[in-house]
Order: sequence, then C-alpha cells, then structure tokens
Amino acid sequence: MGTLMAARLSSAMPAGADPSQVILFGRPSEHLATIQREGVTLTERDGSASVIPVHATSEAAEVEGSDLVIVLVKAWATGASVKPLKSYLARDAVVLTLQNGLGNAAQLRSALLHDGVRPHVWLGVTTQAALRTAPGRLTHTGEGITVIGRRSNEVNSRLQEIATTLTNANIPTSAVDDIHRWVWRKLAVNAAINPVTALAGVQNRAVRENADLKDACQLLASETAAVATARGLPLDAQQVMDAIDDVAEATGDNRSSMLVDLESGMRTEIDAINGAIVKEAQRHGVPVPANRLMVSLIHALEGRGQAR
Repeated sequence: MGTLMAARLSSAMPAGADPSQVILFGRPSEHLATIQREGVTLTERDGSASVIPVHATSEAAEVEGSDLVIVLVKAWATGASVKPLKSYLARDAVVLTLQNGLGNAAQLRSALLHDGVRPHVWLGVTTQAALRTAPGRLTHTGEGITVIGRRSNEVNSRLQEIATTLTNANIPTSAVDDIHRWVWRKLAVNAAINPVTALAGVQNRAVRENADLKDACQLLASETAAVATARGLPLDAQQVMDAIDDVAEATGDNRSSMLVDLESGMRTEIDAINGAIVKEAQRHGVPVPANRLMVSLIHALEGRGQAR
C-alpha cells in the first residue's frame, strides 16, 4: 500500500516537477532496490500496466523538510519504522497513519518525540487494496475510500488540503470530523474478514458466499460494535455487516493480508486488530469470546502460542 500511494502521488506531479517531492522510504530490500533502478510497475484492475518512476530511499535524511509523511507499515512495526525519521521531521509536519488496527497513532507520537517536540500525528483509514507480485511490481486489487481526520475532530484547512492532494492523485479521500468512528468501523471490518479468511484459507469473497463464514463474521462484528458503543462511539452491527459485504465484494479475489502473512511465515496484525478489541473490551466489561478465540487461533498458527 505504501508503494501504491507513492506511485499515485508521483504520477500526479506536473511535468518537470522535482521527483524527490514524493519519497518512498523503507528498509533496504530487493523491492526498494528494484524501484530505484526501474521504477514501480503498476498493474491496474483493468489489466493495463505502466512503469512509474518513484524516488525510493532507505536514507532517513532524505525525508528532511517533508510536509506530509504517510505511514503504511504493519502495525507491529510502526515505532521501529519511523524512529529513524524523528530528527528530520519539523514540528509542523503531518504524519498520517492509514494503517490497520488500533494504537498506531500512540506509537507514532512516542517514536517521533525528539528534543521534547514531535510532528502532528493524524488518523486515517483506507479500503484501497494492492498486492506486491514481485520486487518493484504491484497490482491494484481493490478500489475504496480513504478518510482522514484529527484527534480534535475539527476539519481545518490543512486536513482538507491533504484530502484534495490525495484525491487529485487518484486516491479518493474525504476529510471528516468523526475519524474515530471511521477507525472503529474499519477495525470491525478487519476483525471479521482478516482472521476468518486466514483461518479458513479462502479469498475475501467467501465471507459473503459461505453461510458459516458469514455467521462467524456476524459474531465478530456484533462484539466489536458493542465495544465501540461502550467507548462512546455508537456502531451498528448490521451496518458493519453491510460494510463487510461491500469490502468482500470489492476485493473478492484478494487474499487478506493476514492470510498472506500466515502463508509467508510472517507475524500478523492480530494483536492490533482483534487483540486491541479484546483489550478495550476488558476496560469496559464487554464479553468478546469470538475475538478472544481469533487471537488464540492466529497466535497458534503463527507458532507463538507456546510462548504465551
């Protein structure tokens, strides 16, 4: 997703613009090296493909002076991924998380604190989807909305400018005054689709087409809605189920990131998704046995169950 955002923003720059106005920052990897040599090969949903030059780097100093930093890494890697940037980001920079799960903004605020100050950290969610098929090669697998907001809820001119910039880069984005409700709505969708598809080993469409999997999603959605409501963010379980159906339809051919992580032997985001719901439920005295079960089963498949 980070590569998709960088490619979209780079493509939207006017002819003759400095290519370093958009920077893809990441750890040294074959993926990053391929982009540095060849650009991003992006295949769209209609099958058309293009090569987009993207300025990619693993040198933190190159981000100095950036106005906006968009964070799209696994939730468990949030702090470590941005820590190298903290001495290069000014107080008036905006760091925008579009990641899955809860707790990313808090991790960013902590990791980016430098000499007593840190940049602004704002929140967002996106239902865009992309798949890396090879180093430097990306397939756009799902259209969706992107919503951004601030902790204070006010939609100021700068937030609106960011939304406009992303929209002009073919990333349709809205600035909203209730971003926390949107975060919980996305959390509820992820908490159902990700572990259910990962445990069943199926594509996203299965949670619409298989009655048993849909029942499992209904249980998870109901629990998550109850926790959100207890936190003062009323969330209707049926609306969550409608959103789950919409996402499953729009990304039907996709394999969820949690399924891909399990198949690749990587750590999943279960702790930031269902695990975060369990923690919030404990604070508010809301029973969430289905979410607890998802956490335990995914941990077991990650091979970490014995250590817990």
